Amino acid sequence: MEDLRQLQIKEAIKRMKLIRIFDRTIDEFEDEGLISKSIRGGLYWIDDEDKKRVQEFEEKYNAVVYSIIENNTELGKVQALFYVSKNIDEWNLDVEDLENEISNCYVYNLDCPEFSEFGAIGFRNTFGGLVRAY
Repeated sequence: MEDLRQLQIKEAIKRMKLIRIFDRTIDEFEDEGLISKSIRGGLYWIDDEDKKRVQEFEEKYNAVVYSIIENNTELGKVQALFYVSKNIDEWNLDVEDLENEISNCYVYNLDCPEFSEFGAIGFRNTFGGLVRAY
């Protein structure tokens, strides 16, 4: 039997395809574990600070992050981390949400980390990248 992390990675790839992330970005995630972030719909590889945040999140919650949307809000610059949780029995519900352009994310506030939280966000695809709708 595959270990949980391998199942999460397979699920992440399935979700990336479902939300129509740029094919090459999916390939890089699958082949090298690279994670991209969308800024105004454009795709960029995450930097070292982002990697550190992702690693801390994945270790703390036993999750796999597969994409990030970065945007500015009235509460500061935030990053919505799209992730696959350790709760396999909830994955079907997560996929249903993604089909409706909704995702449960961990939203990290870069300016005020104490305001970081889990929550549902709306998003849409723009030419292979993602933008936050709400």
